Amino acid sequence: MVYHMKVLVVDDNAEITDMLSDFLSLSGMEVIVCNDGKMGLDLIFEGNYDKVLLDLAMPEFSGMDVLEQLKQKKFQNMSKIFIFTASSVTEAEIQRLLSTGVNSCIMKPVRMPELIKKLNG
Repeated sequence: MVYHMKVLVVDDNAEITDMLSDFLSLSGMEVIVCNDGKMGLDLIFEGNYDKVLLDLAMPEFSGMDVLEQLKQKKFQNMSKIFIFTASSVTEAEIQRLLSTGVNSCIMKPVRMPELIKKLNG
Protein backbone atom coordinates (compact mmCIF):
# COMPACT_ATOMS: atom_id res chain seq x y z
CA MET A 1 0.00 0.00 0.00
CA VAL A 2 1.25 3.47 -0.86
CA TYR A 3 0.57 5.89 1.96
CA HIS A 4 -0.45 9.40 1.08
CA MET A 5 -0.02 10.86 4.56
CA LYS A 6 2.21 10.18 7.57
CA VAL A 7 0.46 10.92 10.89
CA LEU A 8 1.91 10.99 14.41
CA VAL A 9 -0.63 10.35 17.19
CA VAL A 10 0.45 11.49 20.69
CA ASP A 11 -1.94 10.47 23.48
CA ASP A 12 -1.30 8.73 26.82
CA ASN A 13 -4.36 6.49 26.39
CA ALA A 14 -3.27 3.34 24.52
CA GLU A 15 -6.88 2.39 23.72
CA ILE A 16 -7.36 5.70 21.92
CA THR A 17 -4.05 5.50 20.04
CA ASP A 18 -4.75 1.89 19.02
CA MET A 19 -8.21 2.81 17.74
CA LEU A 20 -6.94 5.87 15.88
CA SER A 21 -4.04 3.91 14.43
CA ASP A 22 -6.35 1.17 13.15
CA PHE A 23 -8.86 3.59 11.66
CA LEU A 24 -6.33 5.95 10.07
CA SER A 25 -4.33 3.01 8.68
CA LEU A 26 -7.47 1.62 7.08
CA SER A 27 -7.97 5.07 5.57
CA GLY A 28 -4.61 4.77 3.82
CA MET A 29 -2.45 6.73 6.24
CA GLU A 30 0.87 5.71 7.73
CA VAL A 31 0.45 6.06 11.51
CA ILE A 32 3.08 6.33 14.21
CA VAL A 33 1.82 6.19 17.80
CA CYS A 34 3.38 7.63 20.94
CA ASN A 35 1.88 7.39 24.44
CA ASP A 36 4.21 9.89 26.14
CA GLY A 37 4.36 13.68 25.76
CA LYS A 38 8.15 14.05 25.99
CA MET A 39 8.74 11.27 23.51
CA GLY A 40 6.08 12.80 21.28
CA LEU A 41 7.95 16.11 21.33
CA ASP A 42 11.16 14.34 20.29
CA LEU A 43 9.33 12.55 17.48
CA ILE A 44 7.83 15.82 16.22
CA PHE A 45 11.33 17.31 15.93
CA GLU A 46 12.92 14.14 14.52
CA GLY A 47 10.23 12.97 12.14
CA ASN A 48 8.83 14.19 8.91
CA TYR A 49 5.11 13.98 9.66
CA ASP A 50 2.39 15.46 7.52
CA LYS A 51 0.05 15.78 10.54
CA VAL A 52 0.34 15.43 14.32
CA LEU A 53 -2.65 14.59 16.54
CA LEU A 54 -1.76 15.86 20.00
CA ASP A 55 -3.76 15.22 23.16
CA LEU A 56 -3.69 18.11 25.65
CA ALA A 57 -4.34 16.16 28.86
CA MET A 58 -1.41 13.83 29.47
CA PRO A 59 0.31 13.19 32.81
CA GLU A 60 3.81 14.51 33.52
CA PHE A 61 4.35 16.24 30.14
CA SER A 62 1.07 17.46 28.68
CA GLY A 63 0.15 18.54 25.19
CA MET A 64 0.34 22.12 26.46
CA ASP A 65 3.95 21.41 27.53
CA VAL A 66 4.66 20.06 24.05
CA LEU A 67 3.19 23.18 22.45
CA GLU A 68 5.21 25.44 24.76
CA GLN A 69 8.44 23.65 23.81
CA LEU A 70 7.58 23.88 20.10
CA LYS A 71 6.98 27.61 20.53
CA GLN A 72 10.23 28.14 22.47
CA LYS A 73 12.23 26.29 19.83
CA LYS A 74 10.47 28.22 17.06
CA PHE A 75 9.04 25.12 15.39
CA GLN A 76 8.07 26.20 11.88
CA ASN A 77 5.24 23.81 11.12
CA MET A 78 2.60 24.47 13.78
CA SER A 79 -0.10 24.07 11.12
CA LYS A 80 0.66 20.33 11.17
CA ILE A 81 -0.55 20.13 14.77
CA PHE A 82 -4.14 19.09 15.45
CA ILE A 83 -5.12 19.29 19.12
CA PHE A 84 -7.62 16.75 20.38
CA THR A 85 -8.90 16.69 23.89
CA ALA A 86 -11.66 15.44 26.14
CA SER A 87 -10.96 18.10 28.73
CA SER A 88 -13.20 21.10 28.99
CA VAL A 89 -11.38 23.68 26.91
CA THR A 90 -12.96 27.10 26.76
CA GLU A 91 -13.54 28.94 23.50
CA ALA A 92 -10.91 31.50 24.62
CA GLU A 93 -8.36 28.71 25.15
CA ILE A 94 -9.15 27.25 21.73
CA GLN A 95 -8.68 30.68 20.14
CA ARG A 96 -5.36 31.11 21.98
CA LEU A 97 -4.18 27.72 20.70
CA LEU A 98 -5.26 28.57 17.17
CA SER A 99 -3.38 31.88 17.42
CA THR A 100 -0.14 29.91 17.92
CA GLY A 101 -0.62 28.42 14.47
CA VAL A 102 -2.15 25.11 15.55
CA ASN A 103 -4.38 23.82 12.74
CA SER A 104 -7.50 23.03 14.75
CA CYS A 105 -8.94 21.67 17.96
CA ILE A 106 -10.96 18.45 17.81
CA MET A 107 -13.04 17.45 20.81
CA LYS A 108 -13.21 13.85 22.03
CA PRO A 109 -15.00 11.65 21.44
CA VAL A 110 -13.66 12.04 17.93
CA ARG A 111 -16.05 11.41 15.06
CA MET A 112 -13.91 9.57 12.54
CA PRO A 113 -15.41 11.06 9.34
CA GLU A 114 -14.82 14.56 10.78
CA LEU A 115 -11.24 13.66 11.71
CA ILE A 116 -10.49 12.31 8.22
CA LYS A 117 -11.99 15.42 6.65
CA LYS A 118 -9.86 17.73 8.83
CA LEU A 119 -6.67 15.76 8.20
CA ASN A 120 -7.27 15.74 4.45
CA GLY A 121 -8.40 19.39 4.38
